[in-house]
Amino acid sequence: MKRLISFILIIALLCAVFAGCKSGGGGGAPEESSASSGSSEKTGPLRVFIDVEYGSSVYARIEDELLEYMEEYDQGKKKNVSFKARIKDMGGPSSIEIEIPPVQGNDREIYFTGLRTEIMAGGGPDVFVCGAGIGSHENQKTGEYIESEPLFRYPQQAMKRNMFLSLDGYIENAKYMDRENLTSIVMDAGKTEKGQFLLPITYTVPATLFRKSDVEHTPSKEMKWEDMLFGEPYMRLAAVNAWRYAGSGLAPLGDYDHDKLAMSEEEMVRYFNEKLDNLEKYESESGIPSARGDLRVTGDIPLSFFDGCFEDNDPIALVPLYSRGGGYGAIINSFAGINANAKRPDEAFWVVDYLLGEECQRSGFCAFMTCDRGVPVLEGLMTGKKTVSDGIENWTMSDNLYEQFCAVRDSISFADFATPLDYEMKQLYFDLLEPSTKPRESIIHDAYMRMNMMLAES
Repeated sequence: MKRLISFILIIALLCAVFAGCKSGGGGGAPEESSASSGSSEKTGPLRVFIDVEYGSSVYARIEDELLEYMEEYDQGKKKNVSFKARIKDMGGPSSIEIEIPPVQGNDREIYFTGLRTEIMAGGGPDVFVCGAGIGSHENQKTGEYIESEPLFRYPQQAMKRNMFLSLDGYIENAKYMDRENLTSIVMDAGKTEKGQFLLPITYTVPATLFRKSDVEHTPSKEMKWEDMLFGEPYMRLAAVNAWRYAGSGLAPLGDYDHDKLAMSEEEMVRYFNEKLDNLEKYESESGIPSARGDLRVTGDIPLSFFDGCFEDNDPIALVPLYSRGGGYGAIINSFAGINANAKRPDEAFWVVDYLLGEECQRSGFCAFMTCDRGVPVLEGLMTGKKTVSDGIENWTMSDNLYEQFCAVRDSISFADFATPLDYEMKQLYFDLLEPSTKPRESIIHDAYMRMNMMLAES
């Protein structure tokens, strides 16, 4: 995969930059009740970087969503309230500059080159609201879907390199996030041995959806991917069914302490051989309807859309994709963090605190991160009166689906951020489906070496 030019230009600055970064070990709480009490006149507006559109299935402009963030009524007349105005009205920072990068193409690469250079020199935005992993977005001029890379290709490494502020002291005084109802196993992915540095916003779990009348499955924290292959026909199908996160059965993918893949090449060959050789066989043997049912906000899509054998009101069962080491993982596809060099960290935390609160997690802004991609990290949403936006209207899960979702969520064994490795695994799967004169093992070998090189150079 093409590397961004910026990495080559700025790698020599790393040592000098990290020496100039805040250590990230402190992270005190705000001293005053209003986050807008900082010295904004001296430091300029709070810079909030938002990059969640590049892989989104919501095809509105994020700028428009932020301008029409909420609706209020004044003397019976409806009016739009912007994201910035809402924050100010609630007592947050009064001066915010929102920075949104180009969605795709050369303009995005050029933008990131300059931004990465600024960050490595000790500057940059105060707040980062980022998508994770490579995402595709439709080019409105050509209709072509174009893949784009995130600002932080490997958030796991960025945390260890002291690029973000420790949030521990701030979280103790959080006003909006309900810490007891943020899925803890997912939130833990934003921690290192030094504390909490990133706050996951949304995540998914690869799974396969069946009719409940055909399948009974209780999520396990011990089952392994290999075990699925010796189970009932539907379990064997669920073991090879994933494509969006095709490599999740091999998770964890990266060994970020040693900057290399966490699995052997032999494991990768066995895994993909099983998927390629047996998907049609397992579908035939199961003899029941199924669909790829990754945890995500879907909108009101009827079950029959996925498989004509489904009735739209069929109660369903979810079977997660288990990993080679046991249990199954959540994949984080968006997060927030604060620059280690933030000029006004208390105001910056006010914003990320609000992002994790119920109002924002249910909003159209959050739909850019959830619609056809994931679910909010705040528990208790998507049901009853606590609807979430699907980018067009308010949406809830059916009672049966919500029950299954909770069962899967409550047995997650580990969580990790989406990275370019997830994309490489998906692309490898599609490459292997194409006719080729090269042996399958050779194609897998090339991909294995390429991914190891990506990690070594990251």
